[in-house]
Amino acid sequence: MAVSYFQQNQAVLRLRFPHVADKVSNIEEQDIELIKYFEPVEKDENWLEAVRGSVGDLNIILLYGFGQGISIADLVEMYPDRLLFVYEPNEENFHDSLKTMDLTLILEHPNLYFLAVGKSQLIALFHSLSTHMRKDMAFVALRHYLEHTADSLQDIKKKFEEYSETFDSNKLTRNLFRRDWIRNSMYHMAGMLSSPSIKEFYKEYENATAVIIASGPSLQADIEWVKRIKPHALIISAGSSIQALVKNGIAPHLATLLDGGVINNKVFADPAALKAPFLFVSSSYYGISDKKDKHKIHAIVKNDEVAQYYMGIEADEAEIIPTSTVTGTAIQAAVWLGVKRIVMMGQDLSFPNKKYYADGVGHSELNILNAMVENSDHKLLSVQGNYNATSSAFMSMKDGLEKLISSFPDIEFINSTRNGAVIEGTLWKPIEQVYELLAEEIIDQRAIENLIDKKEFAEYNEALEKVENRISSTVRDFSEIIKDFKILKKLFSDIRELSRTNPLKCQRKIVKIEQVWGGIVNRPWFEALIETLLPIELQEYDRELPSIILEKNLVRKCNLIDKYLGTLVNQIESEIPFLEEVFIESLRRIEALSDKVQGGR
Repeated sequence: MAVSYFQQNQAVLRLRFPHVADKVSNIEEQDIELIKYFEPVEKDENWLEAVRGSVGDLNIILLYGFGQGISIADLVEMYPDRLLFVYEPNEENFHDSLKTMDLTLILEHPNLYFLAVGKSQLIALFHSLSTHMRKDMAFVALRHYLEHTADSLQDIKKKFEEYSETFDSNKLTRNLFRRDWIRNSMYHMAGMLSSPSIKEFYKEYENATAVIIASGPSLQADIEWVKRIKPHALIISAGSSIQALVKNGIAPHLATLLDGGVINNKVFADPAALKAPFLFVSSSYYGISDKKDKHKIHAIVKNDEVAQYYMGIEADEAEIIPTSTVTGTAIQAAVWLGVKRIVMMGQDLSFPNKKYYADGVGHSELNILNAMVENSDHKLLSVQGNYNATSSAFMSMKDGLEKLISSFPDIEFINSTRNGAVIEGTLWKPIEQVYELLAEEIIDQRAIENLIDKKEFAEYNEALEKVENRISSTVRDFSEIIKDFKILKKLFSDIRELSRTNPLKCQRKIVKIEQVWGGIVNRPWFEALIETLLPIELQEYDRELPSIILEKNLVRKCNLIDKYLGTLVNQIESEIPFLEEVFIESLRRIEALSDKVQGGR
């Protein structure tokens, strides 16, 4: 039986763009006559001239529309040294093109670097673009889309710019805290294996009210209301606000921690701060969790690839969406518990009366905080109708909180921060009015302790051996990867000389480099560990990779391989001792837990 066009095209997609192959294989057969569009077979010189003006000297081209691949063929002919990233929004039209035409030459072409089909693949496209862009890119569209959906093109450009800005910010954040992140995640393994996750308490307090306590200056004016409200609502402290609560003799039902820095030793310096049940996330500072021997709950952050890999879960199974403020963590904890209403206190997001924190919050140097307040150059509308001085960091937190709040439309959000910023998605209501709302609701003072006490260790220790084996395997693999690095370094040295004296042998060596490097990056732990540890360095290599691929001159190609891949190999190799140290300590902690389990049997 003859192989159809669709089967031929799908075979190529499976190899090069498996995400697209999966997408089109799930498109149901239907009457698509009304939604098809066709590219002209003859070369569209006017369109190509417009493209020349848009592309100029830029190396990366984002093409809006695949069509029947005709314009792509014209582009790769006109620009043999550029890379194409193609987005086709019309899934049905793409599906029909695969059925009616042999597109294998286009789909196999090395200059077609990435392909996305349909709205659900936009994020993957944006990620690939952000990874490989050096500076700017050319944004062009098929004539059909230029003439019919110009607004959609502008919308895609705006969405990409927003994604790219966040992508770069996340890379810088990861780079800043890269070692802390890995250390925290790995040292938390034993704690996560011996404590319940927040999802195990799903809807345990359905229809209750949670009051999220942040550490802003407005908290001081209403601190007595927190005491009065505690019998009627779950009190959840967010990060450093535990200091203000402890100073005023208040023990929250639950304390939460997001920050990964050692400064938390100051936040939780008072032993009373550790008495409340404690929710730690996988990337938070491990030292505080170490000090709590019971009544702990854990949550894995959705961008913590290290914890996800070694705990054996997928990203969509992680419990907490990352936010720039621990209030976001506390809100999500309340959502997991099933509350119907969330009240926010101390969430000023600004500097009312030129204050940074509520009284009692003293982990930061006062002169530094005063300088931040004095140098604030932004204003935010307050719930009192005036404008508070604020910072760009607080404005970013406000934006993140508002996005988080909008994702929980079934929950009532009340902002009771007396002098704080207006928060979109919340209703302003002073805490005395909130108290009247809650007067009939009853919450046990040991609400969260009781939940944790019901959980037995046997319920969640089944993963212990699997996690221990996965970590042990990685430690053994560190020794093997060092051997691979030595092989690569020898090959780098060889190809630079051979590129001038023996091109054929040089090409064989390049193939060997690709094989060895492929064996390194395809290790199951590589992406989680190395992308977390060396985000900027990997991005720099990824951005130069198109230049390496497209370079035709063998001498220059070998110089680029040595310069960029050689540098990356040295950077990874220099981090192996740190990784070995952290993983050995993580194993020690897990082995101690395992001994404890064995001893308790």
